[in-house]
Amino acid sequence: MNRSDLPISQAPEPTSLIPSLQADALTQEIERQLNEEGDAVLASARTDARAIVAQARVSARQKLRGAIADLRREGERRLTRASAELDTAARNREQRQASRALEAAWPLLHETLTARWRDLAARKVWTDKIAALCSSRLRPGPWTVEHPHDWSAADQAGFVAGFANQDGLVLTFTADPAIAAGLRVTADQAVLDATVAGLLYDNRAIAALLLDALAQGSAQSTTEGLPHE
Repeated sequence: MNRSDLPISQAPEPTSLIPSLQADALTQEIERQLNEEGDAVLASARTDARAIVAQARVSARQKLRGAIADLRREGERRLTRASAELDTAARNREQRQASRALEAAWPLLHETLTARWRDLAARKVWTDKIAALCSSRLRPGPWTVEHPHDWSAADQAGFVAGFANQDGLVLTFTADPAIAAGLRVTADQAVLDATVAGLLYDNRAIAALLLDALAQGSAQSTTEGLPHE
């Protein structure tokens, strides 16, 4: 075989490498762009996440403040309602105590006034006051004086003496078994009732006076019970 018959290998042409190099460069460029885009997306996502977390914290703090404010308001409302209920309960208790005190004091007041009438000195003060009121409030003329059964001649004389300087006065005395103490004087259509029933006729005013006296007595007892410095 001649040397000239052997196959001769041919070196690749330089131009055949260009497409391969261009493909590699394009791939790298794509990868680079993808990495850059991925980094940008990741950075944006992190920024968005931080913003979302910050906004969530702000919203959570606002909600927490609102919840705390609601709790405070509800606590204040409950405290106010409880205080009002306590005040109402205290007033009701005081009213019940006052009612029981009046129930006990009213008969005692009747007994006290009747006892004062039995005392001759106190009776004289009582009838002198009646005479003064009659002189200032009733017109002279015929008067009817109703009195208890124990009204004596001395009592009558002492009462009449209170009108010694008053002209045109005619007194008629009559006993009334319903009167235990005091006098009732009638002049025409006017009536001055100074009996126990007449003096206690205005229940509300008398009750207010009794309650005031009871309150003062209670306050005094409390003060006396305190230790002295």
